This record gives sequence, C-alpha cells and structure tokens, in this order.
Amino acid sequence: MLSSEGFKYGKPISNKIVVLYQLMSQQLSKQDHYDFGLRAIKSVLTCAGAIRRDSNVESPIDKVDKKDKEAIKEM
Repeated sequence: MLSSEGFKYGKPISNKIVVLYQLMSQQLSKQDHYDFGLRAIKSVLTCAGAIRRDSNVESPIDKVDKKDKEAIKEM
C-alpha cells in the first residue's frame, strides 16, 4: 500500500503505523465511533500518499541510496 502511494521505503513506516494503531486500540476507550480496522488504515495511508505527492518533497530516507543504506545497517 505504501509503495503504491509513492513511499520508497515503506517497511519502517509500516512498523510505526502498526505500533500506533495497536496503542490507540489498547489505550483509547472502547467507543463505537473509534474505528481501527483496515478501512481506516487504508484511508490514512491514502491521505498520506496524497500529501506526499502534493508536497513534492523528498524525505531524508529517500535520499539514501541502497549502498549507503547497507553501510548504515552494518554499523
């Protein structure tokens, strides 16, 4: 989903989104108007992709090429 919205490295973002939604579902009260299902997640990711496309700004992680990313992992 993140790749289709224009994010080159979606794995770190997806991990953060999963943690965010888990914390929200655990810590917020159990009200009917809170929706943490796939439809809500898809809406958030679609909006994030639209904002990203409209901003035309590369995130710092997009500027890191594959060799640099591997070198950082080895550190």
